[in-house]
Amino acid sequence: MLKFLKKKLTLSLIFIILIFFYYIVDLNFFKLQSIYFEKKWKYTKEKIFQKNSKIFEEQNNGKIFFEKDEFNFLKISLEKNGLSYRDDYIYRPIGYIDIYKDRIVFAAHDGNFYYTNKIDDLKKGITQIKKFKNSNFDFKFDINDEDPYRSILIRDILIDNDSLYVVINGRNKINEDKYSLSTSVLKGEISLDNNNITFEKFFDPKEIIVGSTDFSHSGGRIAKYKNNNFLLTVPDHALMDDYNLLIEKINSKDSIIGKILMINKKNSEIFSYGHRNPQGLFYDQINDIIFETEHGPTGGDEINLIKKDHHYGWPLATYGAHIKNLNKFREHEKNNFTEPLKFWWPRNCGMSEIIKIGNNFNKKWKGYNVLNACLSGSGANQGESIYRWEYNINKEKLYKKNQYYIGDRIRDMKYSQKNKTLLLLLEDQKSLGLIYSN
Repeated sequence: MLKFLKKKLTLSLIFIILIFFYYIVDLNFFKLQSIYFEKKWKYTKEKIFQKNSKIFEEQNNGKIFFEKDEFNFLKISLEKNGLSYRDDYIYRPIGYIDIYKDRIVFAAHDGNFYYTNKIDDLKKGITQIKKFKNSNFDFKFDINDEDPYRSILIRDILIDNDSLYVVINGRNKINEDKYSLSTSVLKGEISLDNNNITFEKFFDPKEIIVGSTDFSHSGGRIAKYKNNNFLLTVPDHALMDDYNLLIEKINSKDSIIGKILMINKKNSEIFSYGHRNPQGLFYDQINDIIFETEHGPTGGDEINLIKKDHHYGWPLATYGAHIKNLNKFREHEKNNFTEPLKFWWPRNCGMSEIIKIGNNFNKKWKGYNVLNACLSGSGANQGESIYRWEYNINKEKLYKKNQYYIGDRIRDMKYSQKNKTLLLLLEDQKSLGLIYSN
């Protein structure tokens, strides 16, 4: 009997210890993961720096490798082709790109619009960048504004047939210390014969946001959706001085803040909730799938699978660093939010655009391939790269395949299926990048 009691007591103690250990590990998993990440980075960074330096040198010599496969990497300097930049100003965002009649259309920081000659001619070393004539809309770029994210209005462009849609942050100066914002969309018709663009307001939310503490949270991506509708991302506008107001606005059906909207010329409705600072948006028309990327706080960058009426957690749930009095949870699903497909921790990659890459780009890339591009990120070799993922439609899962170092902030990214060419907008080098095989 005594042996039985001792055995039972021992098993009970082991069980209690296991429960305690599980509780401690569960509480500190992210902290332990962060410590491991930083230690690993400390001992590998010199080797990674050397590798990246060699990769960047190869790019400047016109080559890039995806796994062991060699591709051409052509960089076209915007400065050398007529655009002007000052050395004492940081152009962020430098602009956005799209494709029109096999040409690259570039919307610059100051509201000027340009187009290249055909992509196949660019590959042959024949470069022409022409400017569309002045439009009727004042993009109000102010080189003397100390905050470029506030001064530069343009946040995305989309070309649908002959229509050019431009997302702007709606910045308006109230006085020396006060500005308002409002994510809205312009529409203009483009033609290579008559290259003047006349804009009209396509979407105006009639909501003015005042009190942003970070004007980099004033973006907005647009994508063509079904039934002649569009999807438009709206950030949280960094209303960090009033957490209660931020939470109220993001959860409210009467505010556009922190939402993805479905819009057309006449109407708009909320499509999804709980977004912090969206930087990428892609709609796969064939499979009816929406991918979105957004910046989290330190750590917590996300790739999301967007579904109607779902809430994606912010500002109450994030896998990024904790902000006092704001994000309370990491786990999304058990707190009635939708989990991201992937998230970064403890360092961000600095999310920008996300796309599905055509199967004709690299025959060795099997399945459903998704690419996301990155800005600087938060160090430790996470940013200035392209990440490739394989998406399982049935399981709704993303599987990381590789990271390709580019060595620059990739502000925008598109894929030309016809030309089998990946197009990049490189922010620090102020260049267009073309990646293609022979």
